[in-house]
Amino acid sequence: MTSHTVRDLVAGLPPSEARALHTDIRFVEFFGLPGIGKTTASSLMAKSLQRCGPLVGEVRIAGETRTFIGRQIYRIGIVIPRFRDPEFRSLVGRIGRFVIESGQMSLVDVIKVTWNLCSLIAYIEDERTRKNSIIILDQGLLQGFWSIFLKSKNRTTSEKWLDILSSVGMHDMIFVHLRGGADIARDRLLTRSDRSSRMQRKSADSYPDLWSAADHTCREMAADLEREMRAEDHSCVLAAVDVDRLASPEDVAERALEAVLLACLDRHRLCDMAGQ
Repeated sequence: MTSHTVRDLVAGLPPSEARALHTDIRFVEFFGLPGIGKTTASSLMAKSLQRCGPLVGEVRIAGETRTFIGRQIYRIGIVIPRFRDPEFRSLVGRIGRFVIESGQMSLVDVIKVTWNLCSLIAYIEDERTRKNSIIILDQGLLQGFWSIFLKSKNRTTSEKWLDILSSVGMHDMIFVHLRGGADIARDRLLTRSDRSSRMQRKSADSYPDLWSAADHTCREMAADLEREMRAEDHSCVLAAVDVDRLASPEDVAERALEAVLLACLDRHRLCDMAGQ
């Protein structure tokens, strides 16, 4: 399917433009339950996109060559200088209010999720200064907000997550929602030995309620984002990729690749229309 899709994309472009899509898409962010396959699918899809060559430009996976310590050092290096920018400071303040008012379980949780979101936003702003590249994120903004909601005690806050997301800017983003049942994600996660997810560290008694809440939050966030996009005419893309028990990582990556390429082609056409 992949090669066929790429040939169709190229065939649909004028001869003078057949070697590059003119698109402002800069970020492809995967979103979904822990264990559903975000990291694997994003890595496989990135390799397929890289094989597209000049059609989409340079393709990179966010932080793929950094260790945990290396990531934190890098984050400090891009966050601290941005505090000179009043707009960034304002955004950090809004995130802080949102996290605190959401009622996290501990001060450590407040600091952790606030830091993760702020460093993600700094990373996005830093990458926006570069051109002709697409960044693949398996843990992005939506996953960051999901993490906050999973531990929140209060959903009524003065700052709304969609308003914060809009302030960051969604015009150059594609969100790929890996949509699969909690039972599939749970079973896959339990086969992993890295213990990197909080869902692996919970007691067996809390599993049903925790997974139900996690699944409900994912679907609710995707639905809210879709409604917001329709109401406000946001130009980001939300693509749903269904994941079932029989779907291999390659199958999921293939479906995601097709959605991303089609979104890039649509944006290419819009860019061309705007330039005429």
